[in-house]
Amino acid sequence: MSKDCGICGIYPKWLRNRATPRNFIAVYGLLGTVQAMAFIYIVVTLTTLEKRFKIPSRTTGLILSGNEISQILSLILTYYGGSSHRPRWIAVGVGLSALSCIVLALPHFIYGPGKDALALTKEYLDQTLLNMTTTVPNDLTICSRTDQPEQCDAETMLSVSLLPRLLVFFSQFILGIGTTLYYGLGQTYLDDNTKKKNTPMLLGFTFALRTVGPAIGFLLGYGCLSLYIDPKLHPVITKKDPRWLGAWWLGWIILGVTMGMFAILIAMFPRNLPTSKDTPKQDGEIPLKLDLTLQQKPPIQMEPTKPIPLETDEYIPTIREFPKAMKRILTNWLLTCNNISAVFYILGASAYITFLAKYLEVQYSTSAAGGTVIAGPISLLGMVLGFLLSGLIISKFKPGPRPLLAWNVFVGICFVAGQVSFMFFGCSDAGIRGVDLETMQMNLTAGCNADCNCASVKYSPVCHEPSKTTFFSACHAGCRTILDDKQFGNCSCLPLGESEQVGGHFEYLSSSRSFIPEQQMHLLDSQAFPAIFDKVKAGPCISECNGPYLLFMVLTCVIQTLACSGKIGNVLVNYRCVEKRDKSFAQGVTIMIVSLFALIPGPIIYGVIIDSTCLIWEESCGTRGNCWFHHRENFRYLVNITSAGFSIVGVLFDAAVCYLGKDLDLYGAAEDDRRREFVKEDVAIDYADKKKEANGNLNQRLEHSHL
Repeated sequence: MSKDCGICGIYPKWLRNRATPRNFIAVYGLLGTVQAMAFIYIVVTLTTLEKRFKIPSRTTGLILSGNEISQILSLILTYYGGSSHRPRWIAVGVGLSALSCIVLALPHFIYGPGKDALALTKEYLDQTLLNMTTTVPNDLTICSRTDQPEQCDAETMLSVSLLPRLLVFFSQFILGIGTTLYYGLGQTYLDDNTKKKNTPMLLGFTFALRTVGPAIGFLLGYGCLSLYIDPKLHPVITKKDPRWLGAWWLGWIILGVTMGMFAILIAMFPRNLPTSKDTPKQDGEIPLKLDLTLQQKPPIQMEPTKPIPLETDEYIPTIREFPKAMKRILTNWLLTCNNISAVFYILGASAYITFLAKYLEVQYSTSAAGGTVIAGPISLLGMVLGFLLSGLIISKFKPGPRPLLAWNVFVGICFVAGQVSFMFFGCSDAGIRGVDLETMQMNLTAGCNADCNCASVKYSPVCHEPSKTTFFSACHAGCRTILDDKQFGNCSCLPLGESEQVGGHFEYLSSSRSFIPEQQMHLLDSQAFPAIFDKVKAGPCISECNGPYLLFMVLTCVIQTLACSGKIGNVLVNYRCVEKRDKSFAQGVTIMIVSLFALIPGPIIYGVIIDSTCLIWEESCGTRGNCWFHHRENFRYLVNITSAGFSIVGVLFDAAVCYLGKDLDLYGAAEDDRRREFVKEDVAIDYADKKKEANGNLNQRLEHSHL
């Protein structure tokens, strides 16, 4: 079998001698970068998907679990792929990942941007105003409207149908197969084709390179979501408006094409990377495979008298051996504790992974694109530093298993402390007129808008900037005039407070305060009440929250640096505590356990928690859709307390790993010693054979001399 790069039996000359560990690390790491871009892109565009197809968070968590469900079902692929042509198995997985990206973009091409998104464009508004008669159309959220029930047309019914959700679920299902093959086979292929003493440094490099992917993914998400969902149209709202829908579909096309190209590259690598056969090896540079030592022996004419047992027989897995292999893995207590620790840590971090964009939008009033493009790369900077520094330190100083695993316990304690502190990094909740944040009750109807028939109006927030008051819609603010595509005038429900308004300092007034009656608006002195007090602007009032947001980002960077510094230690435990024949399968079992008990339930748990804090829901054709407005404090407390609770359990299991792994051979020193003994024994046998041959020749000469 050729050990050059090629595919389908074609091995070009210009690819000869390119099958090296360095090139594989480069391709594998860059491929991981693209895989990570896809993972983070779904996180960034998650809230946009929810708004476009009106999906509640608990349903979103269930849809995204398709990724992890397929990882469990594809466990059998790592069992067979571990002893087959691993680069080609990885290529199949990456090809499936490319297909999943295209499938995820399909809902946009099937359903288009949607009626709600089109209604917020200048082109649509101009056409509506041009055709407007004496009655106000239902599409315009101003007073006075005709009291008509919501009409469920075919397009609205399709938007809330199951098909878009099923397509997203199916795409995540396919992506999970590719993820399993990439992680389960790629790292073990790298470990088997390099010196074990270099594994920590190489893992640190590949992890760091792969961590760059989310940073680029955040930038890709920012670029795509900064464009309107239909780039040819001109929206009348800003990106800060929660109704803004970006071009979420564009990034999936880019990612799908890129993954397809990398699938071809990774498939070109041979089954095993070639090793140097002619260069004599120094002590300490003994190859990983024992059969290579035979190629370093001096030439011997006669065969050795004793066959030397070598571990050259390749382990070929079978279905009959599968239960035994599974039993070996599950009864390995060190591996089991390490996996359970990972489960609870991932459960603790799941809210900040899956719902990061929503967390930033709710807590710090960021836009879907702008929030993650700053916080994301800063946290990733900490991850890169953690991976690189820990990889270099472990490779250089080779700390023992006890201090290395004890460091993970310390990191876990710091992680819990950071999650607890997140509860205090919040901003005051400005609220919406008519929504009581204490009782979580909503009464949007007042005397000033009772005749406006606003009951069927969808959430379209407007802001009265002088008083920093947000209204549910222009209709609920009592506005009867459209000043331009972004402002409404002649509003009858604006709060009183003459002295404060003229001074420029305003407070939020509850719904029990008095309102300006419509008939008195024209009697007020225009100098005492300038025109600015009589109009509202499209979009909610944005409260400044830079201080807590900055603290959140800095602390996240520190926590990620510490957390990732312990990642390599956990991976080494998974590699070294199992037999070599079980290494790939053990990685598959780890992915299965993490998926089954952490990655699947995590988003669902936090989706239910997040939905429980919702105050304003999207209602379409009698179906509850996405949430428009959350109780900010309840959201923050419930999410962070739950996360900290899961992480505390993870710390306890890390302590168990530290105890059980105190005698673990992390760096393959015992195996190297065994190989050296084997080489010495082999050389001694050769020397004895040569000496025996020399004595035989001497005896023959003596016999001839006597004759």
